[in-house]
Amino acid sequence: MILIFKTSVQTKSEALRLNPYIKDIVREGKWDFDLEDCDKIFRVETEMNVYDSLILLFNQEGFLCEELDD
Repeated sequence: MILIFKTSVQTKSEALRLNPYIKDIVREGKWDFDLEDCDKIFRVETEMNVYDSLILLFNQEGFLCEELDD
């Protein structure tokens, strides 16, 4: 499963701050941020259904996170 989100994460330090929490949710999956993109893309590849957990995490940490449609 590949999920692609629009976020309000602006800097590498903000992304790094989220990484330990993301690792707990995604576990063996892969993820990356594209902070150069105007939508500040967060991309996740995992076998688990982590959609709701990731949205909740970002919101709790004060960031916008919404799935982008194809």
